[in-house]
Amino acid sequence: MSQSIFTVQTFSVNQMDSRGSVIAIGNFDGFHLGHHQIIGTQKAIAAEKNLESIIVTFNPATRVYFNPDFPTISTQEQKKRILESQQTDKVCIFDFDQIVNIPGEEFLSEYLIRQFNMKHIVMGENFRFGKGRGSDIRFLSEVSQRYGFGFTVVKPVLLEGIRISSSLIRELLAQGKIEESNRLLGRSYMIEGIVSEGDKLGRKMGYPTINIQTQNKLLPEGVFKTSVSINGELHAAIAYIGMRPTFKGKEKKVEAHIFDFNKFIYGENVSLFFEKKIRDEMTFDSESSLIEQIKNDIKKLKG
Repeated sequence: MSQSIFTVQTFSVNQMDSRGSVIAIGNFDGFHLGHHQIIGTQKAIAAEKNLESIIVTFNPATRVYFNPDFPTISTQEQKKRILESQQTDKVCIFDFDQIVNIPGEEFLSEYLIRQFNMKHIVMGENFRFGKGRGSDIRFLSEVSQRYGFGFTVVKPVLLEGIRISSSLIRELLAQGKIEESNRLLGRSYMIEGIVSEGDKLGRKMGYPTINIQTQNKLLPEGVFKTSVSINGELHAAIAYIGMRPTFKGKEKKVEAHIFDFNKFIYGENVSLFFEKKIRDEMTFDSESSLIEQIKNDIKKLKG
């Protein structure tokens, strides 16, 4: 069973594994197929050398630290759960504000080697760490012999000739290219949040919706084929994300009409899985025109 550690403090002896460790390090935003390759490489090395496997990442993600409004693919809590599911021995999430100004060599020697008895490190070829992101592959090649650890750089994974990266996935999601982004993720894009009481416009039009208050910031606009997970059960749904211009809305809403579902679930935590985009957001000249479009959307979705 995996064990999770969320600390930047020095471990006592009984918290250490005397075998030494293989560390996989990165931001792992979205945990796409390229990240799977990094962790798979780490676990293979750990098994071959009989070492402990430890994932190291950061809270907040480095880009969020410098830009709090930066839209990551996953929230920090979602990333934590995904990393915990990878069947490594430990997950360590460093508080980034405590290490942001630490030079790369000090981070390696004091945090990774001294705390984790690191014998090998695995990372993607574009990952940088240390103050000013000054430590890269060349740096590792210079210091690895001095400190006595090995390192492996995992090349980018290509899918149908496309280089998989979190940056590309964020761009695709922002454009509403759900099917393309899902292929690169290796799973359906998901947001989650609490169901809150809305103004019941959907119910008045004959299509009741749940309103989802979410911490996810990457919210593509439009109408989507989705599934909603409620208490572990998946329900087919059509979802809308946007400003509701027909009703002169002033804030972005996330709403989902769940098929054949009539329960009140206010306050429940739900997950919304995106399958494909049906259409862009539209402004209608009347409520009846909107209702007719919703009918057509659902008909198109159900095929």
